[in-house]
Amino acid sequence: MPTSEMDLKQWLSQQIGTEDYQYLPLPGDASFRTYSRIINESQSYIVMHAPPGKERTDEFVKIATAWHEHGLLVPQVLAWERNKGFVLLTDFGDDLLLAKLNPNSVDAFYNTAMKSLIHLQGTCPKALDLPPYDAAFALLELSHFKEWFINRLLNCPFSPQEAAIWEKTCDNIVHHFCEQPQVTVHRDYHSRNLMVLPNTHLGIIDFQDAMHGPITYDIASLLKDCYIDWRSVDVQRWLAIFYEKLKAQGKLPEISLIQFNEWFDWVGLQRHLKVLGIFSRLNIRDNKPRYLQYLPRIMHYVLEVTGKYEAFAPFHQYLIETASPKMLMVLEQHNNLQGDTAKVA
Repeated sequence: MPTSEMDLKQWLSQQIGTEDYQYLPLPGDASFRTYSRIINESQSYIVMHAPPGKERTDEFVKIATAWHEHGLLVPQVLAWERNKGFVLLTDFGDDLLLAKLNPNSVDAFYNTAMKSLIHLQGTCPKALDLPPYDAAFALLELSHFKEWFINRLLNCPFSPQEAAIWEKTCDNIVHHFCEQPQVTVHRDYHSRNLMVLPNTHLGIIDFQDAMHGPITYDIASLLKDCYIDWRSVDVQRWLAIFYEKLKAQGKLPEISLIQFNEWFDWVGLQRHLKVLGIFSRLNIRDNKPRYLQYLPRIMHYVLEVTGKYEAFAPFHQYLIETASPKMLMVLEQHNNLQGDTAKVA
């Protein structure tokens, strides 16, 4: 048994007052964090291990405590060992929203998710001092697209002309990123970070990277989810509902639905370009190739926006003619390699 796991189990015994418990590792996510379910008689807990040096628990614990105090449905922190990255939490179960979504259930679930999101956006206790999701950080995230998706996954670096188009694209995106109202942003508010709880309430997880940023960021994460997609007409309908909810609470004075929709598109574009880079990095650096399967959906989201606005016309042409075909070729080669490996095994 690895030393860290021995330490974790010893720490758990101290926290729950017994060594008589079941320790059940759970599937991992896109980070270095690991999770396990702890069952002691009729009581169930979740323990998170965030290896120091790779993951931080400070922000998770700070945000979880503050959001719980403000009425958000987040796991309660029951115990914390900062130096070793151990956190004991209440158990929200196994029902990810993703597994519960279908054409019959999605309207009710998204209505609940939007209500929770508006509550989250207004939860800005000064003690949290969330970092700004500003132009510099948005550009840093966009650099993942160039470094990991274009240069590393596609192995097709920009020409000087393409680099100029990319730089102009980034400038346009960041302008829209910063001009809209700034609120508390979860940054990964989607169907794999929302848990279905009793009475169809939705619990919120994986919030440690929260920042203070654009009001449309999290709704773009939810409605243009990397793990499930919906008809454009439905996305627009839900976005209009969210807009009306914000207007009813006085959160969008003098902002039209047309303007709000444009913000949604451009912020969503930043997110999806970033994610193309991050999912490529997960495959190349972290040996997590399962995220490659989502790249075509994400590229579809990107092309949907770049094809809609004249400001992105040169970048759209580059994507259509170069990046998208190259991506499909790389994915086909990857799938063929995986198939050959399976046959040998």
